[in-house]
Amino acid sequence: MAKKNGKKYITILLVLSCVVSGIILASSPAYKTKSLRSFSTLDSLINLKLEDARILPAHIRPYTIRIDSSFERKVYRVKVPSRFSKTRFHLNLHDALLPYGIESPAKVTLPAHDMDIYVYEENTIFRTIRLQTDSSIDSLYYTEE
Repeated sequence: MAKKNGKKYITILLVLSCVVSGIILASSPAYKTKSLRSFSTLDSLINLKLEDARILPAHIRPYTIRIDSSFERKVYRVKVPSRFSKTRFHLNLHDALLPYGIESPAKVTLPAHDMDIYVYEENTIFRTIRLQTDSSIDSLYYTEE
């Protein structure tokens, strides 16, 4: 008898939780992505995040590679000091791109720990950011104490 009452209570609780979940889902606003109007807006956003990370402009080398006759991709080669957190930069960039519906997976190359970040939307890579460790520039970013 006690088992049947227990099953009834569990069933009632499950139904109530489903109803509450449905109400919460129905009342939450729809997620809207911002529209990225041009590639220059994307470039500005990338440059802003590089600036926020305090990367010196002299260490940023943008260049273009031709993919086919109708498409070119911009690549940013960025020299970073050895103690620069590439993961933190990637996370900050990802957070900035997410409202636009733009993905930014990364690949780390070992043993150098260099990181390539691919900025893409709808299976098309629009930008690549290559973060390359260069210990020779450490003195420009860090002071000995």
